[in-house]
Amino acid sequence: MADFFEPLNDYTSFFRDQHARNVSEYFEDLVRESGVDEAENIKTVAELRELEASKHKQGNTRGWLRAARIASIVGAAIAAWVAIGQGGAYYTFLIATAGLLVLIFAKINPAVKALNERLTSLEKAIEEKTTEAWTQMAPLNRLYSWNAARVLFQKTFPEVQLDEYFAKHRLTDLLDTYGLSPHVNDGRSILLSQSGALSENPFVIARYLQHWMGTKTYYGTLYITWTEQVRDSQGNWQTVYRSQTLTASVTKPFPEYVNGTAVIYGHEAAPSLSFSRAPSNLSGLEDGVINNWRKGNAIKKVEKKARKDLKTGNGDLTLMSNHEFEALFNAINRDNETEFRLLFTPLGQQEMVNLLNDTHAGYGDDFSFTKQGGINIIEPRHLGDTRFDADPRLFMSLELAQARTFFNQFHNDFFRSLYFGLAPLLAVPVYREKRSGAITAPPTHTHESSFWEHEVMANFIGDQAFKHPESITQNLLKVTGNSGDGSTNTVSITAYGYAGYQRVDEIPMLGGDGNWHLVPVPWVEYIAVDNTSSMLVGAVKPQGPDAGDETAEHLQSQWAKALQRHGASADNAFVRGALAAILLR
Repeated sequence: MADFFEPLNDYTSFFRDQHARNVSEYFEDLVRESGVDEAENIKTVAELRELEASKHKQGNTRGWLRAARIASIVGAAIAAWVAIGQGGAYYTFLIATAGLLVLIFAKINPAVKALNERLTSLEKAIEEKTTEAWTQMAPLNRLYSWNAARVLFQKTFPEVQLDEYFAKHRLTDLLDTYGLSPHVNDGRSILLSQSGALSENPFVIARYLQHWMGTKTYYGTLYITWTEQVRDSQGNWQTVYRSQTLTASVTKPFPEYVNGTAVIYGHEAAPSLSFSRAPSNLSGLEDGVINNWRKGNAIKKVEKKARKDLKTGNGDLTLMSNHEFEALFNAINRDNETEFRLLFTPLGQQEMVNLLNDTHAGYGDDFSFTKQGGINIIEPRHLGDTRFDADPRLFMSLELAQARTFFNQFHNDFFRSLYFGLAPLLAVPVYREKRSGAITAPPTHTHESSFWEHEVMANFIGDQAFKHPESITQNLLKVTGNSGDGSTNTVSITAYGYAGYQRVDEIPMLGGDGNWHLVPVPWVEYIAVDNTSSMLVGAVKPQGPDAGDETAEHLQSQWAKALQRHGASADNAFVRGALAAILLR
């Protein structure tokens, strides 16, 4: 990896194609190991598709015949009704009625019956052929694992280590060594996490559910009528009826929820530096009078801030030589110019500009970047759509060709998304240097998972299993207690939600009749409720090749003993990768 310093060019010239080859070879190895006969599967699937097409075609024919039968019945009824009411034309309409009835019973009904029998036969044949295809693919479907995406990413990009789960030692390292705030997840519940290390520097990618109490505006209406006396064109008084719909509104507290995804990276470089930047609407713009003026205006703002810092002595901001970097990255709130320049060397500036302007290979300027001492937080929008769990069930299929296409597409997309999620870090040369300090707790120290991962497991089970009976909203699941210091833990999960109660406010509104009216506005009052449950969570597979004495058999034995202590059955457990969890109530 020492030879790679240009993340965008490195991806297009090497990583993209290399990863595609690795993924393809991995899948073909699985196929060979499974022993699936591709030719037989192609034949079986072709026969299945032919049966499905036949069913669809004959189903359409039956639909038309049923429509014709209904039309014939309606036509016969109309003809009979007309015949009864007619004189000389009586026999004409009676013959028409009889003809339609003969058509129904002699032609349409037998045809529909034959099609029903044919469709029943086709459904049975489809079911049998589907079972045959699944049976053919079963040996391959059994070989998919939770680790495939992780293993393949590391094979292509070995300087990145991806953990099977977010272990306690990794979180402790970020907290104690790099200063991650213990309150970073206040008001959040962790939905997914993927921890690891870049050149031995720890990171975690976390998808979270964030909650806050916002507001919602409710509307209500009241229809009113009244009469008025007006003179007509002749000067006479007349009564006129008037009406109006009065509309009123009230704004009340309303629980808000949103998902976010962040990359949190710990690195010892520039420990006294803090800054932040948000996506710029200047990135990716082509040269032109207007666009160049906009970029120039952004640079002038940096220059103005630099002059102010110099004049007031409240900062040491100075303009970088790469003006496009200043305009696009726009981290003018940086508080240590010397350390900022240590990170963003001329090469680092140019590589960051390349990333921000590119929307073809990568995702362009879709990320915020915040540095607080030893912690760097990047929030790329595109990571919000990325699946990190790679659940083996995703890849199971009855058709080998479809499985191959999906497997390759999924893992190539996964690599691209994760690579460009890390790319803002890769663009900073010093961030690719190995850590010099000792790791707080070595990876082989324990298989105890972090409380972040416990929240992931609770959300994997689903908030409906934890919520308060009266809750009508989403629930924020938080770890509120933890007992255990080994591979298994008993944790308390509290589900925070809201009960809802129907209310009505009456808002006075002046009507066109000159009177005040009370307009009812229905709204919902949200009252906080919570419910705490116990959950057992444990490692059932060792994390990494250096597992020491904690083999898979040992971990599974510990898990089985913990289940036995709680009187729980493994049949009710939820397994996600190397971890398992069960709700204890």
